[in-house]
Amino acid sequence: MSERPGPNVYSIAAHRGFADALVAGLVPRYGDDSFGLARLTLLVPSTRAARTITEAFVRHAGETGTSGLLLPRMVQVGDLDLDEALGPLFDSLGAGAAVPPAADPVRRTLKLAQLIGEVEGDAASTGAALMRLAAETGRVIDRLLIEDIQPQDLLGERVLGILAANSDHWRSNLALFAKVQLLWRDQLDQRGEIDMSARRNLLFRTAARRLREAAPGHPIVAAGVTSAAPALAEMLRTIAHLPQGAVILPDFDLSMDAEVWDELGHAGDPALEEPFGRDDAITHPQYHLKLLLGRMGIAREEVRAWHRAGLGKGPPERSHAISSLFLPPLASRRWAALPAKQRRLAGVRLIEAGNPEEEAQAIALLVREALATPERRVAVVTPDRGLAARVSQHLRRWNVRADDSA
Repeated sequence: MSERPGPNVYSIAAHRGFADALVAGLVPRYGDDSFGLARLTLLVPSTRAARTITEAFVRHAGETGTSGLLLPRMVQVGDLDLDEALGPLFDSLGAGAAVPPAADPVRRTLKLAQLIGEVEGDAASTGAALMRLAAETGRVIDRLLIEDIQPQDLLGERVLGILAANSDHWRSNLALFAKVQLLWRDQLDQRGEIDMSARRNLLFRTAARRLREAAPGHPIVAAGVTSAAPALAEMLRTIAHLPQGAVILPDFDLSMDAEVWDELGHAGDPALEEPFGRDDAITHPQYHLKLLLGRMGIAREEVRAWHRAGLGKGPPERSHAISSLFLPPLASRRWAALPAKQRRLAGVRLIEAGNPEEEAQAIALLVREALATPERRVAVVTPDRGLAARVSQHLRRWNVRADDSA
C-alpha cells in the first residue's frame, strides 16, 4: 500500500468522517479497474460497520457518477464462523477445521447454572437469579479468554496478592468462580469443544500464521478494528506488515504531545510485566488505542495520517477541541493557556431540560430540523436506552423511522 518501509498503519481524524474518508481513500487505491475493489478483503469490527461502509461506497459512487461498483469482501472480526468468513486466508479444505468447534452458548449457560448449583450447594440461588448468575459467569469467562487469562492464573500469587487486603468474600467468590470454570473446562474436554472466545483466538492466530507463511496476492485492510485482544492484535500486526496490507484506526490523535501520551500510562508496554499500571488513564479515549498499538508492537511515530476526507467532514478545530477536552489530569492545566481557536466547538449546543420527556422532545426536534436538508444524515448517540426509545417515538410523529442499532 505504501513504498515507505515499516508497518502500514493509518489514522482517520474524527472530523474527517471515518466511513466516507475510508472509502474516499480505498477507491483510488484499489478501484483502478472494474474488479479492483472486488479483490480487496476488508476486515471490519461489526455488521453495523459493514453496513455503514457499504452506504459510504454508495454515496461515493453517486458523488463521482460511477454507474456500477463491485464492493470489497467485508469480514466482521466478531463473526462466529470466522474460518468461513475469512475465506481466502484459509486453504480450500478449510484450515479452520483443525480448530475444535465452539460450545453452544445456550447449553453453556444451562450447564454453568448446574455447576454453580452443585458447587454452592444449599447456598445457591434458584430460578431466574441462578440463570442470570450463569450468564454473567459466561461473560466473565469470555472476557478472561479474550485476554488469554486461564483459570489457574486466577489462583496465582499475582491475583491473590491483590485481593489480600480485601474482604474475605472477594477471595471466596474468586475461588468459587475458578472452581466453576475448571469444571466447565472438564465438560468442554469431554465433548471436544472449546469456548467461543477461545476459538476466535485460535482462528486469529491461525490466520496470522498463514499470512506470515505466504502473503496473499490480494490486498487486506483492517478498518476501524480497535479491539486490543492479544490474538487480534497479533493478526493486525501481521496485516500491517503485508506488502498489500494496512490497518486503519479511527480517531487516533496524532497531534497529542509526547508528554500527554506518556501520561496515559504504559498500556501494553511489552517491556513491563504488568499490562496495566495503577495510575494508567484507562478511561481516556486514546488509552485503548495505545494498548492496541503496544500489543501490536507498533510505535506511535509509525502511525500516519489518512489524508482523505469524507463528504460530510467537519472543521479540524473540532478534533483539536475534543483532544484538549479529554486531556488527562496533569496535562489539563494547559486549558487556561489554550487560544480561543483551539477551544471553539462551533455548532455544539448545551440544552438544560427540565425532565426526560422535554429532553427527548428537544432532541427529536433537532433531528427533524436537520433532516429538512435533502440527503442529510443524523446520528443520535446516547448510553440511555430509555432516552433513545423516547426520541424514536417522537420521530414517528413525522414518519421518521430511526435505525436503532443498539
